[in-house]
Amino acid sequence: MWVARVDEGYVFGDLAPSSVETLKGIPMLIESEDPRVRGRLLPDTCDDEADAAHWREHAVPELERLFLSRAQLVRRDLAGLRKMSKSEHQFLLLPDAHVNAWLAALNAARLALFELNDLKAADMEPENFGALQGKQQEALMRIHLLAEIQSVLLGDFEVESCGPFGDFVPE
Repeated sequence: MWVARVDEGYVFGDLAPSSVETLKGIPMLIESEDPRVRGRLLPDTCDDEADAAHWREHAVPELERLFLSRAQLVRRDLAGLRKMSKSEHQFLLLPDAHVNAWLAALNAARLALFELNDLKAADMEPENFGALQGKQQEALMRIHLLAEIQSVLLGDFEVESCGPFGDFVPE
């Protein structure tokens, strides 16, 4: 995978089929009804039962709407995936106006993958990778891919600027 900066946002290129599959799974992960995912994304925040009920009544529905809108935006952006000219890999434009939604969606998807695959904090350490089951190893690789994209969007890496997207030719 490579990344370029265009006037309109970020272009992620040379996305392998497994990377594309991971990205396409983001909306489903953050919309999951699995109690583990919902518990992680919408945790109980209050010790007092009355306060907790107030939270569930007033805050949780708004958070659910935010997750739904992020999932819809991610789906729309993913509809813009295009094949690279010289391979089966693809590229994707993430517009600047969508970066905050993508950051939130990527983070939520990482949390969902973590929960759905029964991962523990210690499993995130590289030396523990070999002890994980196959599905857990796959989930961990997907979590790391999403984290790399988050890091780019957060500005942790210097990315080459290439002018307007219309002039950009991914090879």
